[in-house]
Amino acid sequence: MPATESSAARAAPTDELRDAIERALAERSGLRVAVTRLSRRPSKHSSSYATEIVTAHLADRKPLRLFLKDFAVAAWQKDLMPERRMREVHVYRHLLDDAGLGTPGYLGAVWDEARGRHWLLLEYVEGPQVKWCKFADWQRAAGWLARLHGRFPSMGALSRVDFLVQHDAAYFVQTCVQARAAAGALAPALGRRLDSALRGYGGLAEEMAALPRTLVHGGYRPQNIIRGLERGDVRICPADWEEAAYGSRFYDFAYLSDGFEPARFGALWATYRDQAAREGLELTQDASAARLISAFNVHKNLGTLAKAVDRKFSASAVERLVGMVERSAVGTRA
Repeated sequence: MPATESSAARAAPTDELRDAIERALAERSGLRVAVTRLSRRPSKHSSSYATEIVTAHLADRKPLRLFLKDFAVAAWQKDLMPERRMREVHVYRHLLDDAGLGTPGYLGAVWDEARGRHWLLLEYVEGPQVKWCKFADWQRAAGWLARLHGRFPSMGALSRVDFLVQHDAAYFVQTCVQARAAAGALAPALGRRLDSALRGYGGLAEEMAALPRTLVHGGYRPQNIIRGLERGDVRICPADWEEAAYGSRFYDFAYLSDGFEPARFGALWATYRDQAAREGLELTQDASAARLISAFNVHKNLGTLAKAVDRKFSASAVERLVGMVERSAVGTRA
């Protein structure tokens, strides 16, 4: 699908960005601070949207580095893009801003539909993505996840937050239907294999939806987690909250742990489980947890398959995804 607009076509106008930063600083601190100059460079962590690291040089103060995410400049069109970008802004502003979890601090947003201005301003956190880090940092990310789920325990209030995705049975079934259609359209034989692997999936969707729910990141992949440092201590800093949802905590853990061999999977789970106990969360027996994580891995791979036609996946890529669904589905019956 076509992009919204390429980064080469348009970058955030500097004068408008300077004014936006001054307003954001005034709202956050109550002080009027003049931005004398902006230095800008693309972020190496850019994915689907244009992102920049902006250094605001301030009158009589130390320079301030910010992270700019421009939702109007995207590499490809996403489903429900307006809802996704507003969701991320609301999550940072209304749920994470005072949660004490170390996520990038929310500094402000510029939202002007008529002029196509959709900017999110965040604290800039220096560091690599966890995907490039040692396993100890993956374990830290698992522990952080338990802190998130402990900070937002299962509660009815989140079910009424209208900007979160609701992980009900219909959500899981719809993803399955889309994946089946995509696989069948690209390769009928693979579609039949997928149908065979997914027999009884409706009951599994009901089971996943019935689990206690909390705030989940929705895309807790290692490339969405920054390993920062703060006063010499590691700071786990998840970003990209477009898919944030009200759902099961096993959903996030499945994204983080996917693809690990049993020993390292077990180490990640032990880290999560032990931190969850410290957070006062009710725990599931390890064997039951492994089965549920397999179920959410099925969903995760179905979600990727559902994009196969729009993203023009090759037949070999679709076959790999079908194989992953088959292997995860076996785990749901263990």
